[in-house]
Amino acid sequence: MGKKSKIWTAGAIAAIAFVILFTVIDAKNAPSLQRSFRYPTVAEISHTWVEIKTLIFTSHSSLLTSHSSLLTDFSLSVNRFAGSPVGISYRTHRSEEMRSLDGIGEAIKSIDAALQNNDREALIANTLEIDKAVDTLQRVDAELTGPGQLTIFLLFVFFSLLIMITVLTLAILKGKLEKEKRGRERSTAFSRETVMAQEQERERIARELHDTVVQDIMRLSLQTEMIETAAPEDRSRLFTEVTGGHRELMRQIRNICENLIPSDFGRGTLNEALERLCRKFEQRTGIECPVSVHGNIQAGTLDNETQYHCFRIVQECLANVEKHSGATEAPVLVRLTDTGELLLFVSDDGKGFSPPDKDTCYELREQGHLGLWNIFERASFLNASLTIDSEEGEGTTITLKIPGIKT
Repeated sequence: MGKKSKIWTAGAIAAIAFVILFTVIDAKNAPSLQRSFRYPTVAEISHTWVEIKTLIFTSHSSLLTSHSSLLTDFSLSVNRFAGSPVGISYRTHRSEEMRSLDGIGEAIKSIDAALQNNDREALIANTLEIDKAVDTLQRVDAELTGPGQLTIFLLFVFFSLLIMITVLTLAILKGKLEKEKRGRERSTAFSRETVMAQEQERERIARELHDTVVQDIMRLSLQTEMIETAAPEDRSRLFTEVTGGHRELMRQIRNICENLIPSDFGRGTLNEALERLCRKFEQRTGIECPVSVHGNIQAGTLDNETQYHCFRIVQECLANVEKHSGATEAPVLVRLTDTGELLLFVSDDGKGFSPPDKDTCYELREQGHLGLWNIFERASFLNASLTIDSEEGEGTTITLKIPGIKT
């Protein structure tokens, strides 16, 4: 339901309340109003009780016993009246007297049991209790609906209803509008984050699998086929190579699984995540990978999305160092300048290469080389600039510049 529909609904409810209000100001309309709402009147309750007593204390008590639903219906009528607008108003004005209605339900049950057990003493005691409650209800009804009281009473009841309906309608409308607004905001943010995460993880997984697992499986498959036709003296060597290849393949798959689990930036900072990443990189490759952080980079300085992309960019750079550079050292430097610019450097002393520009990276992506394209794409998510400085035999330095960081 749209906002305009809700407003029209609220207006319709208010209009109905006004129609009811001006219809029932005349005392003659009160009984018809109660009947239209299907609430029993005090007179109906009293009349029903007289009929039930007549059956109880005459020869027709057996008829009442065989039709215990009469007692149940009477109890329900009393409860419906107590929950009606008139009953609620009576309780508001005469709370002490109206408490006598609360015991009618239990008295009815006791009367039903007394009829079943032919216990006349219990029957009389509970009948008298209901008599008192009905007499009290009649007295309250007469006092509140006497001359000069009915119009004021009805005005009070229906003005109260009108206020309650209006307040409830406004509260419901406000709650729904706020809920819809929060839902749209959450949906938009969730969709953006989900699409971003899905695409990035798909690209990285595809790259990792293609560059490591797929290549090794092809090599192991060829070696396995060669075992069947190899000379006996070569089979032992091929078996050893295949076994070692399987172990290496398992190690690579474990590394991919570890890389699929992102750092928890809700509990730690980018500095801590990079230190863990570089420490594992050193242990796995033997390449020195020191981390240096300059500037006041504390928890909250960078939002989770920025930290996530920076982490993945460094992770991708180190993966390229491991696979292609032949380096002995790959330091990582993070610096936050006084002007609010975050600088991130990943360098190595490897063999270097002729770096492509961003447009060339898109061509590499079409050819299946996703690494450099991935870090350029992540930099664009951050509205950052990414440069690659490298020459043959001179090593490589990758620089990421992110502006607008609050210090």
